Amino acid sequence: MAVHRYSGLAILAFLGFAALSGCLLVYMRPLDAWLNADLFRDAPAASAPDVAPLVDRFAREHPEFTVRSFPLAVARDARIPVMVYPTKGAHPVDQVFLDRVSGEVEGRRLTHPAFNRHGAAELLHDAHYTLMLGTYGRWFMGGMALAWLISNIVGAYLTFPARGAFWKQWKRTWRFSFKSVFSRQMLDLHRASGLWLLLPLTVLAFTSMCLNFFNELYAPVVERFVPEHEIALPQDEGRGPLDFTAALDQARRVAKGMEESWLPATAIRDREEDRIGVTLTDSGVLRYNDLGPIYLYFDRASGKLAEVIDPYHGNTNLAMYRWLYPLHSGHIAGIPSELAIVVLGLVVFAMCVTGIYLWWKKRPGRIVQRRARKGART
Repeated sequence: MAVHRYSGLAILAFLGFAALSGCLLVYMRPLDAWLNADLFRDAPAASAPDVAPLVDRFAREHPEFTVRSFPLAVARDARIPVMVYPTKGAHPVDQVFLDRVSGEVEGRRLTHPAFNRHGAAELLHDAHYTLMLGTYGRWFMGGMALAWLISNIVGAYLTFPARGAFWKQWKRTWRFSFKSVFSRQMLDLHRASGLWLLLPLTVLAFTSMCLNFFNELYAPVVERFVPEHEIALPQDEGRGPLDFTAALDQARRVAKGMEESWLPATAIRDREEDRIGVTLTDSGVLRYNDLGPIYLYFDRASGKLAEVIDPYHGNTNLAMYRWLYPLHSGHIAGIPSELAIVVLGLVVFAMCVTGIYLWWKKRPGRIVQRRARKGART
């Protein structure tokens, strides 16, 4: 009882904040686009050319930027959002927005966490993940997730009846009645919601802990127990040097040779190894459902296929990493799982509220008991 009570009190405020902010983060990208509609949206065009040639032209005409990544499927009433690396001395910008028809720069921003609409989405993510305190904040929130995981298990144990017919008594703890008095409703809501949703809440707590202690705990365990299998590269006659348009054509040829039906979704520039990557998804739009996209990386100078990152066909080690974020964020099964995460977030917040109410309601009784024990000893 004491473990559940005090661990719950310790994490209450942080868990409530994480629950509500997590509900919003399920829709982080649409929320960001809505807040910055002047950057993302434009008047609908009658027709629009392919995205990659427009970005290639931008890269040639703006040497002050190095293109980092961009989507390949952009609607006719939207601008092309391009993540960039600014060169030394350039304006503090890491994203530019290109006209869907002409490819001209129509907007730019710095996406770092900030108390303005340009950085609001990243600010929310950073606050949810680290409380905006960097590594120490990440560790702290990981500790809160661990305490939540323990509290879930202990809380479920506390619902077991101490005496009497087990199943008959335990069945009552799964029920909620609007006819009960308010204090009983709060107890039933706290207890029954925790029981009915024990499995998904425990998964949410576990994935939260793993994400916060990813490098310190989760990744070493995966590397120790899950073997890494490299995927044999298919035969490919590269032609370089590559720009994004050529890399996209190359990716389509390689995907066809691999009998892969997924479509190119984004293009990526890897500056460190001088490579261009193309992601493949089932819809041609980058979404982290299931185990995420397949990556094809090409050497920019020679045009040859350099690496295939595919958690579905051989990269078992990678699959163990990839399931964490989609499961925790709700993107793993699309709209149904996203809605489920929102509901879970609201339930967690409700459990925080009912938990503090129950603690406050029972506190006078505990004080009386402590005083009685002290009096008995004296």
